[in-house]
Amino acid sequence: MDSLEQTTRVGTTRGVGVLVAGVALALWIVLGRFLFGAGGELTIAYLPIGVVVIVLYAFLGRAIARTANRGFTTRPSTWGTLIVACICGVLFGLTIPDITADGLQTIVSGTQQPALDIAIGVTNPAWVIMFAFTIISLVLATQDSRGPRPEEDEEF
Repeated sequence: MDSLEQTTRVGTTRGVGVLVAGVALALWIVLGRFLFGAGGELTIAYLPIGVVVIVLYAFLGRAIARTANRGFTTRPSTWGTLIVACICGVLFGLTIPDITADGLQTIVSGTQQPALDIAIGVTNPAWVIMFAFTIISLVLATQDSRGPRPEEDEEF
């Protein structure tokens, strides 16, 4: 196996891995509550969020694969922002409320007050940070795919 073929295989594997993580995160956000008996009527309303997550991670996976396929390195800052986005996405899935037969509830709080209000208060910043860091990592991954910036010669 030559170097180009190996590089392409690594890039494709990384890109597919990011896409799979995005699909898993979207499923967690949209359907994760059903694993804990807290799924309900708002699932359909959360479907567009899942679709947006999958689309963003598809572009992100493509940029990361392109970076490796071109022989460039994905910066640690790109991976770091992606990890933060995933962590906030998991937190978002844990705290997103749904309407069930027992009333409004989340995975972490159930229907109990004041835990329910706290969980709902956490979910809003979690999704904002998740989307912001996903977009930041997409921008960084796109920059990574273009290769390192040329060094400027300093003239006095």
